[in-house]
Amino acid sequence: MPDVKNKWLTFDNFKFQLRIPYVIYADFECVLPKVSGCLNNPEASSTNIISKHVPCGYSYLIVGPDGRSTQSPKIYRGENAVSNFLESLLAEAEIISKTLRKVEKIDMSKEQEQEFQNAVNCHICGKVLGTDRVRDHDHLQKTNNYRGAAHSTCNLNYQLSWKIPVVFHNLRGYDSHLIVQELGKLKGKRINCIANNMEKYISFSIEQLQFLDSLQFLPTSLQKLVENLSPQKFVIIREHFKNDEIPLLLRKGVYPYEYMDSFKKFNETHLPPREAFFSNITKEELSVSDYQHAQMVWESFKLQNLGEYHDLYLKTDCLLLADVFENFRALCMDFYKLDPCHMFTAPGLAWQACLRMTQVKMELLTDPTMHLFLEKGIRGGVSMISKRYSRANNKYLSDYDPTLPSKYIMYFDKNNLYGWAMVQPLPLMNFKWQDPNNMDEKA
Repeated sequence: MPDVKNKWLTFDNFKFQLRIPYVIYADFECVLPKVSGCLNNPEASSTNIISKHVPCGYSYLIVGPDGRSTQSPKIYRGENAVSNFLESLLAEAEIISKTLRKVEKIDMSKEQEQEFQNAVNCHICGKVLGTDRVRDHDHLQKTNNYRGAAHSTCNLNYQLSWKIPVVFHNLRGYDSHLIVQELGKLKGKRINCIANNMEKYISFSIEQLQFLDSLQFLPTSLQKLVENLSPQKFVIIREHFKNDEIPLLLRKGVYPYEYMDSFKKFNETHLPPREAFFSNITKEELSVSDYQHAQMVWESFKLQNLGEYHDLYLKTDCLLLADVFENFRALCMDFYKLDPCHMFTAPGLAWQACLRMTQVKMELLTDPTMHLFLEKGIRGGVSMISKRYSRANNKYLSDYDPTLPSKYIMYFDKNNLYGWAMVQPLPLMNFKWQDPNNMDEKA
């Protein structure tokens, strides 16, 4: 519980307003060798293991401070994909850290100096400056890097994050399982995690690498996210493909996951038949149009084998994820003035956005008894008001009795009661106990 001195809650994570300069987008692929075993007892609950996921390749892309890729996507296909991936990322992190440690000197024009002298409010926290003012500038930008006048304390706290986000789509549900199995091989590295349970992780970090799940912010498939983004918004993928190739790639590709059951399949020189794309998990087969699209991709890019198809599929997925999430970051920076890469989930982003945009000052409870009282009063799930028995009496009924009061029974179907409640005025401060024997009727 907070004490009396620390009971006030306001937005104070001003560094969340700074865009994290370097973000890595990544994706894994696996081969699925079949697993044979005894038949399970049909009369008992059981799990039937049909295949094992063995990482066979990865792709990652680094996006820099300008929102563009810093280099071509790194593609790997072969054995020990996860350990190779971690080694590569730790090496990239060292290079990025050296860049972040280099601080450029402030570069101001005469007009900006005059603007600094005339400034009334801190450009970071928005409060009155007074005599406590310093010049804040972008440490990574060489020229014209003055940002505004700020309090000295605000300026000290307004620092770039040393964390390097590594973004996967569905990290929590899939890719994290592949990575965590290899963490034990990393000797002398700082590893931390935020776990949902024994199997799923909201986020985890290796040194300054912070692994994030874009699905925790954008909870739908990458295919739908790509479909919802207008073609002109795909900036990053255009850096790595020709203009006439882009229309074929502005959609989630298809891949014969279950057909790829060994590394030898990468040597096959033709696209497998449509039946090979059937999924035993979803019990769905590939549509004719999707298969025709895969054939067009194979022919247009002059692919020689399934290994090259795998590489193109991985590369495209990685670039599409980068474009989708960079557009999401730009939207959040424009509307909320917050970079979601500082947070782990959409609720965390929503909470920080709420505090920043409302500029609310909330009083936290300091009394444990009061906290327990409120906690025990929380209800959820069923939201209805029921009465054991009620009898209607009105002129529309056959047994209407005019000598009795008119009475109706109405049925209401209300949607989004939780959403409605959350936009109502909520208590912020001055919480206190009230004597039930001496209560103000107007309160």
